[in-house]
Amino acid sequence: MRLNFLRRLRAAFSRDDPATGQASNTPDWSTTALRTCPDCEKTFIVDEMDACPDCGTAVEVTPTERDLGLR
Repeated sequence: MRLNFLRRLRAAFSRDDPATGQASNTPDWSTTALRTCPDCEKTFIVDEMDACPDCGTAVEVTPTERDLGLR
């Protein structure tokens, strides 16, 4: 009984596809980019933005965990 419970836990938290037993290719993070204003120090969650809506300064792309190789 305990072994069956452990298998269910692993399956629930695994990145493997339960139907095939192989890792799925679907990423578990969103693809929305982060932009940061260097003057306001605000971070925006947007796909496209050139300038900060508050001060007009050019925003910079903020690296994500994936970009930094942490995921």
